Amino acid sequence: MFRLVKRKIGWHKDFDSSHFLALPYESKCLKIHGHTYNVDVEIWGELNENGMIFDFNHLSTLVKLLDHRILVSENWVVERGRGKIIVEKNGKRLELPEDEVVVLNKPNVTAECIAEWFAERIAEKAKDNVKRINVRIWEDPRSYAEVTLER
Repeated sequence: MFRLVKRKIGWHKDFDSSHFLALPYESKCLKIHGHTYNVDVEIWGELNENGMIFDFNHLSTLVKLLDHRILVSENWVVERGRGKIIVEKNGKRLELPEDEVVVLNKPNVTAECIAEWFAERIAEKAKDNVKRINVRIWEDPRSYAEVTLER
């Protein structure tokens, strides 16, 4: 006899974004560069009134926010206005169109920070039926960062 012990959904998508890192040592990652990221999401919980744990459309919307954008830390933004964002870091001063930038509320734009940002955006949309959120961001086929949020 089987009994239902847990429910989980999984979701996978890729997106292309550019970024650079702030590091206290020499690295090629200090330069602006891009990745075809892959994101894997797992969400555990109970069914809501619609028979879902979480709506996949919310996840698609999040990826669309990041796709073909440059990701920067809010700590690097020195000016905003008139459709522009000005970023200063690593000796760079970049004036970027606001609609091409995603400002993350993180101290850096590492895979670890992107995974955390993504998980937090899911948590903002999650209802009480969601118990656990896991996000894995693949920066390339060999390297990923993963975070888990639980109630």
